[in-house]
Amino acid sequence: MAQSLIKWLTSRSKSISDSAALRTERGTGNRQSPAAACDDSQLSPWMRLAADGTLPQPEGTAGKRMTILSIDGGGVRGVIPAVCLEYLESELQKIDGAEVRIADYFDVIAGTSTGGIISAMLTAPDANKRPTFSAPQVTKFYLDNATTIFPLSCSGSWSTVKSFFGPRYTVTPLKTLLVENFKDLKIADALTDVLITSFDVKAQQPVFFNKQVALTLERYNATYADVCLGTSAAPTFLPAHQFVVPDKDSGPGETHEYNLIDGGIAANNPTQVAILHAVKDLIIGNCPHKARIPCFEGYQDLLVLSLGTGDQTVSYDAKDLADWGTLNWVLKDGKQPIIQMLFNSSAYLVDFDVAIGFQINKVEKNYLRIETKDIQGDMERLDNSDPKNMQALVDAANKLLEQQAKYRNAVNGELVEKDYVKTNKEALSCFAKWLSDEKKGRQLGTSTPAQQDLVTRSTAATTSA
Repeated sequence: MAQSLIKWLTSRSKSISDSAALRTERGTGNRQSPAAACDDSQLSPWMRLAADGTLPQPEGTAGKRMTILSIDGGGVRGVIPAVCLEYLESELQKIDGAEVRIADYFDVIAGTSTGGIISAMLTAPDANKRPTFSAPQVTKFYLDNATTIFPLSCSGSWSTVKSFFGPRYTVTPLKTLLVENFKDLKIADALTDVLITSFDVKAQQPVFFNKQVALTLERYNATYADVCLGTSAAPTFLPAHQFVVPDKDSGPGETHEYNLIDGGIAANNPTQVAILHAVKDLIIGNCPHKARIPCFEGYQDLLVLSLGTGDQTVSYDAKDLADWGTLNWVLKDGKQPIIQMLFNSSAYLVDFDVAIGFQINKVEKNYLRIETKDIQGDMERLDNSDPKNMQALVDAANKLLEQQAKYRNAVNGELVEKDYVKTNKEALSCFAKWLSDEKKGRQLGTSTPAQQDLVTRSTAATTSA
């Protein structure tokens, strides 16, 4: 279905554009000259590849792509993608300077549940219209506040019993933190197009809060705090969130009521939603990038980074499940089997479908998914805020960066090793270089010849540094 929609959107784009006049020649990107020889320990992984003459390049033309970041849901396990983003931001800063932030490089930043909170933190502006939070500050937020949001006093057997009669946790600590950090910021204030998923239990349909829609329809311009409370309202853990927003589009003085729960019910891995949103907005919506991408030609016009919060490695024998009743499916040994299975299958299908799209278009490098399978035992729990567990999650994220980079094979859905990089750290380092080149390509496309020469010389200097 997603493939068909993108195919239709692509054909529509071509039919409504003067392709001969507007189409930009697509290539494999301009390869930078190899880095000068120096101590390998001082080089970023992409620079070592450049020095060897093996620096990979994405498909498409620098300056003519949409860049997308997607972050899964997963409770306290959100610290895993946060650590990965720390590394990505540090690589970007090595290339473009200490002041750059993640939001400077992505056209769309999408998130579900804990990923929605991270997306909000990355895109929230300060008084100077710069990101309020750096990537390290996002990680620090999780480490400092996990036990505040999910008190250890509410865990254990009593928590399990309590969940039969209501949410395990009160929402007050999380709400207080969100209001303190976001104040009265609204979705339309985002520094780049943010997309946060949720599910409306009254309307019985997903709700996607994003900046481009919020700029035109008032009812989608909710506060960051309300949207984050909605996307993170995981059933049995936190209460559903109800709030009202002005809706002048429906008439003078009208309002719209939301009744939201965790976005994971709709899309725990929001990558596909983010891609369709970006392409739809580019072709038939009100997208600020239309001028530089007048004719969307397919997946080569996308650079997508998708970060998971860890596969839950639970597994069951069919013989054991054969006698399960409702209670065991909902709660078994302190876990929630049916919810875990739904989240796992949803994340797998999204990754598989997106991977197929990039592979059949022969642009596999343009999509990077990073996910760990080293989540076992109590690490699986979305609410395990114990400091030892939080450190274990940080350790798992650092281990993940050193592991072999993989992608999902379009033939059978199995994970196979990427052949153009070794580790996830190397893959992220290359992605940082591609993002920097994409940004510079945009500057070249909108600048005077003298400014273009300055950007070109700056890029060359960075590569040979």
